[in-house]
Amino acid sequence: MVLLIDQSDIAQIELTPREVIDVVESAYRQDGKDLAEETPRLEIQIKGKHLPHIAPGTTSVGQGMAYLEESKVFIISYTFHFDFHKYISQILDPETGQTLAIIKRTRGAFGTRPTGLDSGMYRTGAAAAIGAKYMANKDIEAVGIIGTGRIGRGSLACLAEDLKFDKVYTHSGRKRDDSFREIMSEYVDAEIIALDSVKDVMERSKVLVTGTYAQEPVVKGRWLQKGTHISGMGADGPMKAEMDTEVFRRASRIVVDSNKCFSIGEIAKSLETRAITLNDIQGRIGHVVAGKITGRDSPEDITIFESDGTHIQSGAVVHLIYEKVKKMGLGKEVNASDFFVNP
Repeated sequence: MVLLIDQSDIAQIELTPREVIDVVESAYRQDGKDLAEETPRLEIQIKGKHLPHIAPGTTSVGQGMAYLEESKVFIISYTFHFDFHKYISQILDPETGQTLAIIKRTRGAFGTRPTGLDSGMYRTGAAAAIGAKYMANKDIEAVGIIGTGRIGRGSLACLAEDLKFDKVYTHSGRKRDDSFREIMSEYVDAEIIALDSVKDVMERSKVLVTGTYAQEPVVKGRWLQKGTHISGMGADGPMKAEMDTEVFRRASRIVVDSNKCFSIGEIAKSLETRAITLNDIQGRIGHVVAGKITGRDSPEDITIFESDGTHIQSGAVVHLIYEKVKKMGLGKEVNASDFFVNP
């Protein structure tokens, strides 16, 4: 039998930031211990080839696979970005090849702003929080959110799970966004303050999360304070660049989530201009989580975690959804068929 799970089933389960952080952290640790494998993101951009990855106006289809050895998870994922977003995941038993479940997740059309937080926001937010947990200084008073959309919301909710802070400074990357405070006050106890510029946010925050569509850098190295950690979440393709080359030149520690990050606009330009070399990128976040490399060496270090998003990260969250749906007796079981590669 194969369990079919759709958005109506997912809407009935409770998915907390803590649970998502824990499974993503486990996935990173397995990657750091060479117990995880994935394929690079494969994507055909059908329309909007001059636009950044999944920006409004793009149409694309993507595919990827992930295997987590300790978690015994193998997942094949498909993404569809047209005037909607649809994600289909096939969960297989890695020992028998049997398809256990097919999960279809959806979210609103380009340009729509959801009222709540969903698994996709937590997935990216968990990565941002894990970067800060292992690479930021322990005693901080404020965090900064640059990009107040989906990534900013999920990241702040997850940061509140692992860090203690009194204030949150925010900017959309294009303009002051006073609505972020109203949305996120339900999820965090800290005071949320919208500021008029990215520079203002950077001068007041020792942990920064970037999550914008920027194609030209909005985060400038000359505004960076010593001791700052940045989790860079928004730049996920060759055309995107949130941070300028001076940010990377000043960094004492740079880690990525996968080698795909070397083609991201901001890192690619930093390498091209020799602001940094590959030797300045110490490894992957999985190596930090697994204890193979340190997240920082001194309180004054500037540290960066650059994330493009990985299939092992997504696979861990999808498997969590599957386990919760199955436990609640939701979804629809159908007879196995050769279509699902089942006997």
